[in-house]
Amino acid sequence: MTAPTHQGLYRNAPLLFGGLLGAIALLAAGIAASLHIATTGDELLPLVFGTLGLFVLTAVVCMLLALRRHRWTVDAQAVLIEERPLVPLTGRRRARRVPFGEIAALSNVQNAVDDLLTLTTRDGERFVLPPGLAPGDGLMRAPDQAGLDVFAGRLQAAIAATGAAAPPVADGLGFWNRPPGLALLGIALLASLALAIMVLWGLWEGATARHRAGEAVAILVMLPVGVAWMLRRSWRRRRSVLRAARESRP
Repeated sequence: MTAPTHQGLYRNAPLLFGGLLGAIALLAAGIAASLHIATTGDELLPLVFGTLGLFVLTAVVCMLLALRRHRWTVDAQAVLIEERPLVPLTGRRRARRVPFGEIAALSNVQNAVDDLLTLTTRDGERFVLPPGLAPGDGLMRAPDQAGLDVFAGRLQAAIAATGAAAPPVADGLGFWNRPPGLALLGIALLASLALAIMVLWGLWEGATARHRAGEAVAILVMLPVGVAWMLRRSWRRRRSVLRAARESRP
């Protein structure tokens, strides 16, 4: 019988969001400094291009560091957890065989638009397993949350087969449901609103957007809606989990 296995691409959303906001702040500060330092157009242009290059480099590095492959394999007595960077040499590898007796909790945790299966050991170690992609063609497939739920059920069944009590999979609090994550989403919402207002003001003043530029303008204008949806989703999950925790207390 084939051992239950599940793998997916883990996107470290806090690193992606934080890196992007940091790169944008660096870009704004660099351009402001360039305007202050340069006295002529010939001096300004290299400084601006250098700032743009640093912005792109910072964003790319954060993206590469944030993308990892996670794979869990269940055997008769333990779960083998393997983690590696998506791009070689952009992060460390980790492999750990966790006996069923060391598993303290299983939970679902939000990670931007998808949910992760989180395993916490009795020593406080924490491992996350992202969903794969739903069946279909194309790169824009939705996360296969149902497939991840099925794997969680098979892990619980394997634990129960040893005679131990399998921990339930309960909703838990992740980074986005805690104060730092909510604050980061709030900052991202304010920044996206400011950017959208600047774009709309430019269009009002007569600026034109054609072809690909028009698509970029539409994305920038709708960006606050997406960030606001994520903030609302994260806050509602926080309230739900905390309410359930209070009701479960004796």
